[in-house]
Amino acid sequence: MSASADFDKCLCCGQPVKEPGQPTTPERAERSLRIFRALGLTRDELLTKHRAQLAYQSPGFIEWLEQQP
Repeated sequence: MSASADFDKCLCCGQPVKEPGQPTTPERAERSLRIFRALGLTRDELLTKHRAQLAYQSPGFIEWLEQQP
């Protein structure tokens, strides 16, 4: 599966994104990471190819991910 880096399409489900997301909680970040991994996305892809998209759609997720082992 090739995930899109479009700001207007949710990385998890492909639904339209019309505005920036709400700040990410640690619980939401953990759940999102499980979904991204199930979709075949790697940590490296999330931190590079999808970084700006995630910063827009899930503020705080990138910072959370960078702190994970």
